[in-house]
Amino acid sequence: MSTSYREERRLDQKAQREEDRRDRLADAEVIRQERLAQAEAARIAEETRAEQRRKDEEAEKQERARRRAERKQDRARAKARRKKTRAELLARLGTEGDTVGALVVMMCGIVPALYFQLQALDGEGLPGTISLCLAVMLEAGAWVATVSGERAKREGRPVARFRVVMWACATFAAAINYSHAPGPSGGWLAWVLAAASYAGVFFWEVRGWGRHGTKGTRTKAQRKETRRRRRHDRKRRRRFPRVYNRYTDILTANPFGTIDTEEAWRTAWRDEHGAEIGTTARVVARRGHADKALAAAHGVGVETLAVEQLLADIFPPDGGDGGPAPRRSPNGPNGGPGKGGRTAKTLGRKGKRATGRTSGRTAPKVPDQPLDAAHIAQVRALADLLGGAANLSVKNVRQTIGGGNFRYAMRLRDHVKAERKRTR
Repeated sequence: MSTSYREERRLDQKAQREEDRRDRLADAEVIRQERLAQAEAARIAEETRAEQRRKDEEAEKQERARRRAERKQDRARAKARRKKTRAELLARLGTEGDTVGALVVMMCGIVPALYFQLQALDGEGLPGTISLCLAVMLEAGAWVATVSGERAKREGRPVARFRVVMWACATFAAAINYSHAPGPSGGWLAWVLAAASYAGVFFWEVRGWGRHGTKGTRTKAQRKETRRRRRHDRKRRRRFPRVYNRYTDILTANPFGTIDTEEAWRTAWRDEHGAEIGTTARVVARRGHADKALAAAHGVGVETLAVEQLLADIFPPDGGDGGPAPRRSPNGPNGGPGKGGRTAKTLGRKGKRATGRTSGRTAPKVPDQPLDAAHIAQVRALADLLGGAANLSVKNVRQTIGGGNFRYAMRLRDHVKAERKRTR
């Protein structure tokens, strides 16, 4: 039994040792797994840091590339601006060559003129500062007047006063240089120094010729148009002085540029003559005399002539019978004595219409044909328009019905007259 106990004891110890061994192995495995996990985590962290470093380096590289590209673009833009500035400067120098030349002449004239003016003033015993101030005053005064006159010219203002000051200062400086020039009095050097005082302002004036809207900047057609406008204005002023005075009053009374000149002229004409442009009381009187003379030539009254003219305007000619359209005279109604008018012979038995109704109907050519009811109605309306059948004539009847036979028109006239007599 003791043997069994020891055996069991031994077996238990063995089992205990086996269990301890397994525990140690499990612990070791756990530790190993933990270490592996830690190593893996460390590896992943390292890879993450490496990836982040790579991304940072890539971003920094891209940023450096972007900055290089921006600097390159900035340099390119700056180069383009410099190139454009140079091109504009060269172009300006090309178009302003006269200005550059004038400035060169100005400097070359100012320096010797100023030097000899200083010598002349010093020779009078003046202090150096006073001499310098006086010499600069003369030259600067001339250039102040020159620049001011240039600005006034550019803005369209009067420049005469500026030129007077400019040439006065230049003349005063030239007189000093001429009278105090070294060498014999009145010698060639005196004239050269006097010319030096004039050179700057003179060549600046030469440079200004043809600039700022002067004659040289306008085309030949524009100059011609300006001359024509001036002549037209002078003719208006001489021919219609009263209208022109009223026209001037209208322009002066209104704010500058707010009223059109031609509209002002039309208003002035209406104010003086009470009619449209070209019409006066004398013209209206002459028209009345002409109408009376024309009516007398036709053997009708003025009112009848006016009605006939009205009918001619209402029923324009179309030639009738397929013939060419007659041309109405500008001096009277159709068939009148004016040039181009249709005569009674033109309206002969061919039956061509004097005025031609737009319907294209032609009067019968056969005298004995029955009277058309439509023609009778037209002649009745004409009689009412003329103020009675007594004012009917063969001519105006033929014009009303569109031409036709003379005897047929006479029958129409007599028919309407007979009707009116019966109704009275």
